[in-house]
Amino acid sequence: MSSSAGSINWSQVYNTPIGQILEDLNPAVFETLLTQSTNDQITGLQNQEQQDQTQISAWSTLQSDAQTVSSDLAQLAASSTYNQLIASSSNNNVATAVDQNAQQGSYTITVNALAEPEIDIGSTANMTVTNPTDTLMVPGTTSPLTGSFTIAVGSQSATITMPTSGESLNALVNQINSTPGIGVTASAVENSQGDWLLEIQANQTGQAISYTDNTASGPLYYLGVVSSSSTATQSASNVLQAASDAEVSFGSTYNASEAITSTSNTLTNLIPGMTVTLLSTGTTTISVTPNVNAMVASVQQFVSDWNQWVKDTQNLAEGGQVQEVGSGANATYEFVSNPNQVLTSPLPLAALNQAANILGSTTKGTGTYQSLGDLGITFGANGMLTLNTTTLTNALSTDPGGVESIFQAIQQNLGMGITGVINGFAEGPTSSVGQAVTTLNAQIANDKTQVSLLKQQMTNEEEQAIIQYGQWVNSVSKDSEQYSLLNALFNANSGSNSSGG
Repeated sequence: MSSSAGSINWSQVYNTPIGQILEDLNPAVFETLLTQSTNDQITGLQNQEQQDQTQISAWSTLQSDAQTVSSDLAQLAASSTYNQLIASSSNNNVATAVDQNAQQGSYTITVNALAEPEIDIGSTANMTVTNPTDTLMVPGTTSPLTGSFTIAVGSQSATITMPTSGESLNALVNQINSTPGIGVTASAVENSQGDWLLEIQANQTGQAISYTDNTASGPLYYLGVVSSSSTATQSASNVLQAASDAEVSFGSTYNASEAITSTSNTLTNLIPGMTVTLLSTGTTTISVTPNVNAMVASVQQFVSDWNQWVKDTQNLAEGGQVQEVGSGANATYEFVSNPNQVLTSPLPLAALNQAANILGSTTKGTGTYQSLGDLGITFGANGMLTLNTTTLTNALSTDPGGVESIFQAIQQNLGMGITGVINGFAEGPTSSVGQAVTTLNAQIANDKTQVSLLKQQMTNEEEQAIIQYGQWVNSVSKDSEQYSLLNALFNANSGSNSSGG
């Protein structure tokens, strides 16, 4: 713009009313006004997507709850649940037993001897070690004790080679213990004279240890583990404890002619289908009985999982409850809405109520048990189950087959049984949950598409806003110029009239 006498002084523009408009309606404000409607639509769709995701999560929670209950009931209707056995020992100090697949019954055994590992110890006959951290030296020389030797236990063996610079007794012990596959554990032990000896114990019971110095007068000879300086394979010169086998027989007294021996104290062939661990000599009776505790635990798990399904359904899908306010003659009832409700569909509550009706009406059990109530399982006012473990334990102890028949009836009752109810609600894409989630996912996909289109539309609106803002500023600038000229003329005329007066 030229600097003629009638031009606008832009440093004074914001001192005019129109200039104030320019200051208040800056580009960012102008852009926001033009895109507000589109942005509101995007926000609404994104909020809807979040609500749909929350509903999917709620449906998935209830689906998982229902499937877990179905799995529990299938287990309780299976004969294998009531065929569980447990092994126990009348004297756990003598032996313990773990049932794997043993026959029910009692077995009395007498342990005459335990399997023991061989334990060998060196001597001071050829070398005296007064400090286990000092380098071992060949007696009468200034040379370190070196060489190699082999230790064998059963099918395991390994060779130890001492470094040419020598090493201490402690270092040799560590070297033996860190050698894989050697089958022994070494220790440095102090005798009553204050000297240190090499002790070697087999890691396996009932297995003898053999030694070979690979050079004449080798390390094992000097340390007194073997008595000969030759390179032949030898037994230990000082055996603290010889390797021995376990000895056990059936009956309350030991019968050597019918005894079973084992190199291990863990026997898997003493009683078919059972692992017996021998701990000391003596007599014990091993009993294989029904594992009632495991059966009770299965029922307890069902009750817990059912109550979780009830809790989640009431929390996520129930609109509220009628609650009593006050008491006695002054009591009133009012509906209290559930602030945590996510699902408005009636299907979750309908499925739960249908399943509860099946559980509560079963009367097809055999024997003395006709319903869950006979087993100590009852419904509370809140729809949750309570369990009397004493009643259940008595039922399982006296007639596990009768308990089984109750849960089998639950699976089959009312034509399709509870399995059909739960499957219709929670299993597969055509179930209530499957259809609801499919619909919500489709809605989310559609909302995402709409949001993408609206974001592109808003980008176009922002670009258009820049153009329109420039046009608007030009228009306002012209108005401001006219305002300034008119204001100048007005001020000039006012000045003339004042001086002329």
